[in-house]
Parts: sequence; C-alpha cells; structure tokens
Amino acid sequence: MRIYSLTINNNNYNVAIKKISEEDIRVEVNGIEHLVTINDIKHINQALPETARSRPKKIKSSAPQIQPVSLASAGICSPIPGHILKIFVDVGDKVSCGQKLIVLEAMKLENIINSDKDGLVKKILVNEGDSVTHDQTLIIVE
Repeated sequence: MRIYSLTINNNNYNVAIKKISEEDIRVEVNGIEHLVTINDIKHINQALPETARSRPKKIKSSAPQIQPVSLASAGICSPIPGHILKIFVDVGDKVSCGQKLIVLEAMKLENIINSDKDGLVKKILVNEGDSVTHDQTLIIVE
C-alpha cells in the first residue's frame, strides 16, 4: 500500500491509494476508505509557477518521514510493523487484486495483506516468522 502525507488548506491527511482502475480510485484517508469516481482526465502541459520551482529546502526532522512511492511500484508493503505468520503464495503464482497473500501479526491481532493488483509473484522478500517494519516491501507482484 502506498501512503502519502498531504496538507490541504492547512489540514494534514494520510492518504493510502488502495486500487486504481479506469473508472475509479479506492483511497483510504485517515483510516476511512473512500471510492473516488474519475469523471475525466486532462493533461495540462504548462510550466510551474515560480513559487513552485523555487521551494525552500525542507528542514530535517527526527520524526520518521513517509517517502513518496511511485504508483507503478510493484511491491506489496507492510502497512504496520509486525511478524509474518503465514505466506499464502509462492514465486511464480498468479494473483488477483484482493487475493490474500500474507497474515501479519501486530499487537496480538492478525492482519491480512491482500494483493492490490493482478499479476505474477516475482519475489517474496520475507519468510514466515520474520519481523517487518512499516512500509517494508514484502512481495513483488508484476
């Protein structure tokens, strides 16, 4: 899952893009899932305003930062730190969007990690029993 930290009108939002299709986008905003309908796509080719091109450098903070991730990324990432209890797929398996891939135990709760797209399992980067961190890539699906 890809998580973006956004500020809109001085309000902070954590946005996770769950699924993108030609008709809609499933997003989770501050823990609440929404279905966003795509009405039209317009491509605008214009230069950025001077203020956007000359942004000041960010001040480094000791707080963890969410790194931007390409929407084309093939990795299925851990949404929370925890331990891998069970892996349901093998390298080479065909998976479909929503298919159960992994059970991740965190804070005594079992969390199901599902595929966010259709594809083939190219790599499994964890083993049952492994500890994982937030946003660690678990499985590569292409």
